[in-house]
Amino acid sequence: VAEAATVDRRWPLPAALCPVANFCFYSSIYLSSLFLAALSVERYLSVAFPLRSKCRRRPGLYAAASCVLWLVATSHCSVVFVAAFGEATNGSVETNGPSGGGRDVGGQGFEELQEV
Repeated sequence: VAEAATVDRRWPLPAALCPVANFCFYSSIYLSSLFLAALSVERYLSVAFPLRSKCRRRPGLYAAASCVLWLVATSHCSVVFVAAFGEATNGSVETNGPSGGGRDVGGQGFEELQEV
């Protein structure tokens, strides 16, 4: 994600932070979308069935739904860590500099990265 923001398309931070940054970026997108959808469903039920939805409003139900949404989003975005671990064990991550921080992805397409 940050590679696109830099001029030379290099990850400026240590390589271990790359999956963490991607996880935070994508999980916030998924969580925002899921909570917006849940809010829309709750509003629809409140308008379509006002008497039934008034009886079903409980803070515990909303807390449980929130936990489920967090679990779904974080488990879905944990693929980033699995992919990063797979790259590290295969040795396909190229590091830059003496500290080993950063990945060089400059100008390579997806197919070219898989061949490396």
